[in-house]
Amino acid sequence: MKSSRSSPLGPAGGSPTDPATQREIARLRFQPEVENAFRTHFLHRNLPRARWATAIYLALVVVVTAINMRGGMAPLSESVLQPIYLLRIGVACPALVLLLAATLYPALQRHYQWIAGAAVIATGTSVMTISAMAVTSGTPQFQMGDVLVLVYATLFVGLLFRAVLVVTGILLLAFVGIGWYLGVPSENLSYAATVMFATTLMCGLSALRVERLVRASFIETQLLNDIAERDGLSGLYNRRMFDTLANRLWLHAQRNREALQVILVDIDHFKPFNDLYGHQAGDSCIRQVATIIARAARRPLDFCARYGGEEFVLVLYAPSGTDPAAVPEQIRRETMALGIPHASSAAAGTITVSIGSATAPPDSKRSLAGLIQAADEALYRAKQLGRNRVLHVDATDSETPTGAFKVFAFK
Repeated sequence: MKSSRSSPLGPAGGSPTDPATQREIARLRFQPEVENAFRTHFLHRNLPRARWATAIYLALVVVVTAINMRGGMAPLSESVLQPIYLLRIGVACPALVLLLAATLYPALQRHYQWIAGAAVIATGTSVMTISAMAVTSGTPQFQMGDVLVLVYATLFVGLLFRAVLVVTGILLLAFVGIGWYLGVPSENLSYAATVMFATTLMCGLSALRVERLVRASFIETQLLNDIAERDGLSGLYNRRMFDTLANRLWLHAQRNREALQVILVDIDHFKPFNDLYGHQAGDSCIRQVATIIARAARRPLDFCARYGGEEFVLVLYAPSGTDPAAVPEQIRRETMALGIPHASSAAAGTITVSIGSATAPPDSKRSLAGLIQAADEALYRAKQLGRNRVLHVDATDSETPTGAFKVFAFK
């Protein structure tokens, strides 16, 4: 919910056609904040497919094992059958059950890539061991389970491409090592290893292509969301998003019995400034003030928006400190420190802001609309008193009539 002036999507706003973003997509690595968001998106995008694929794979292992136990397997000695059943029931099934649980429970999904990688490696090595044991006991060729586990690992589990490289590399080495250790004839092992390598290469390239496409689609979606949610000039949330986030945060504060502070910031005498110095200077002024306000939204649930024209709003969740005017006053001082000349200002020779602030404590009887009304009234009073000042009001009471607020702090 935290707002910042600059887009998190990259140096050029995150456009998929931007060369910097294309390089990030090609090397499968975004900036940390965006990469974390992408991994969450990638996980939830792949969870349904991974869930069904794992459930089908688990059912297949159980059904094949049951059939084999009823005599549906090529004649093998009991000394070979017992380890095969043990590998399926004691290794492959628990690994697949764990992976299935990771697709269902959010607590496990935080470690999904590690769990999925380990589960696939455990399942794959057990399948490859069974195949090698069958070959050395007289089965004429390797079973299709070896190829199936590679396809499952690369295309259905939802592993990121780098994880796919690690997992398939371990499985290929395990395939060759197990075959050599159990005495699979070299000609059979070489042929099977070639088939496995070709399967891995084709599936790996498919996984690479899919991840790049998903990354490009993710950036496009994020860019469209930014366009819909943010003001194009200031980079802050727009008025529509303010209404949505403010309502959400108000309900959150009510449930958790926390205070909420609304701070309205208005650039003093902005129209005369715009008329005197031009629209480009006006736009630059808005961006610089927006940057100051965005810096004040330090904590995860704080956010700010462009409220309209030269007016901004900052919402602080559970504001800390004993002085509710401290953050607004800091914004006012930093704006003056910009030193932007304003010859038409009656408040000062530089750009200044007037700020109205209101806090609703946990036991407040006010509504969200009443809290915003209180901050707006404080802003109006700050302008009446000469601008370039901060006024904070207590919004504890229910809908106090306009003009009847008790002023707690002002400059």
